[in-house]
Amino acid sequence: YSFGLGGNHSTRTLLLAAQFLHEELPVRLARRARELKKLPFGLGDTASIKGVRKLYERSFFRIRRFPKPNTPELEEKFTEMLEDIKNEHNSVQANIARGLQELSEVRVDIYSQPGALVHDGMPFDFSTFLDRFYLSRVGVRVLIGQHIMLHHPQDGFVGIIQTNCQPAMVCQHAIEDAARVCDMQFGASPEVLLEGATSTILPYIPEHLHYIFFELIKNSMRATVERYRDSSEELPPISVVFAEGEEDIAIKISDKGGGIPRSGVHRLWTYTFTTAGSTAEKLAEVGQEGRGGTPVMA
Repeated sequence: YSFGLGGNHSTRTLLLAAQFLHEELPVRLARRARELKKLPFGLGDTASIKGVRKLYERSFFRIRRFPKPNTPELEEKFTEMLEDIKNEHNSVQANIARGLQELSEVRVDIYSQPGALVHDGMPFDFSTFLDRFYLSRVGVRVLIGQHIMLHHPQDGFVGIIQTNCQPAMVCQHAIEDAARVCDMQFGASPEVLLEGATSTILPYIPEHLHYIFFELIKNSMRATVERYRDSSEELPPISVVFAEGEEDIAIKISDKGGGIPRSGVHRLWTYTFTTAGSTAEKLAEVGQEGRGGTPVMA
């Protein structure tokens, strides 16, 4: 953020940022590749996980073999390479999930507990691994995205960070996207009401906010439609409440879709928990989405 603060994206600023990434990114990529290789129970040997590891290793070597970007010409080529790497990693999330599914299909001696895989009574904390892996992934993509966007300045933005981001406006865009998906799949979608401090602004990455809003509201819409589609009642609205305090901002999304069974609460924050079909079904839908289908309503 500080590299672009003030809007002076000079050659020196871009060179400093590129040189920082040239040193920092290989370290982060190598750590993730090593973690993927050391996964227990044969998880690291599944085709999908192995593919992700090789992608991280290839990205590591591409950056390490690139000369230090100490001229504007090298920095330009370095940025183009980073953009290519970022695009290559778009499918990592789905491939990690596929790897877990592949393991469950070939290793019947392994079973899952909330947040863990168990073999011969020995658990592996899979959720902690994924927390660490995805947090690093977000960090890498933010660093690369910030540098790329410093080459394409926009009014009101410092790189990918919007200086006066209005969460309610981002939410409205996410509502429209989620409603379009819900309408395509179910033929109807509930209204969404924005309430509270909707004029709140803060410096933030709108793309991240949109992702969160879209996923949560999409889930709320699905649950609401599934519960009321055989009822004569109108679909009840979903509520999004914005609250601004002196130190923080809170956003609450609530619906009348029936909630989550009490028996599922202890699995709520695990990566494999869903109230909308099996993991295999969701991955099949992800595959269809990549081939031009509709996004997953999960």
